[in-house]
Amino acid sequence: MKSSVLFFPLILATAILAQSPGNMPNVMNQLNIETIGKKLKDVIGADIQKNRELLQELVDLHKNETAQIYKYIDESTEKLSKEIFLTMSEFKNNTEDNLHNMDNTMKQNLQNINAKVESNDE
Repeated sequence: MKSSVLFFPLILATAILAQSPGNMPNVMNQLNIETIGKKLKDVIGADIQKNRELLQELVDLHKNETAQIYKYIDESTEKLSKEIFLTMSEFKNNTEDNLHNMDNTMKQNLQNINAKVESNDE
C-alpha cells in the first residue's frame, strides 16, 4: 500500500514535468521567447523614454539656472562698476578740493610767517 501511495505522486509529477515549456516543441518556446521579448521591449522602451524625458528636463533646468546665474553676475557687475566709478569720482573730487584747500592754507601760513619775520626784522 505504501508503494502505491508513493508511486502515484511520482507518475503525476512526471506528467506535469512533461508538460513544462522545456519539453515542448521549439515553436512553442520560440513563441514564448518572442512574447517575453516584446513585453520586455515595451517595458524597457517606456522606461528609456521616461529616462530621456527626465534627462531633458534636467538639461533644460541646467540651462535656465546657468542663464539666471550669468544674468545675475552681469547685473551685479554693472551695478558694482557704477558704484565704484561714482566712489572714485567722489574721491577724486574730494582729493582735488582738499589739495586746493591745503594749497590755500599753506600760502596763508607762509604769508603769516613772512609777516612775522618782517615784523621781527623791524
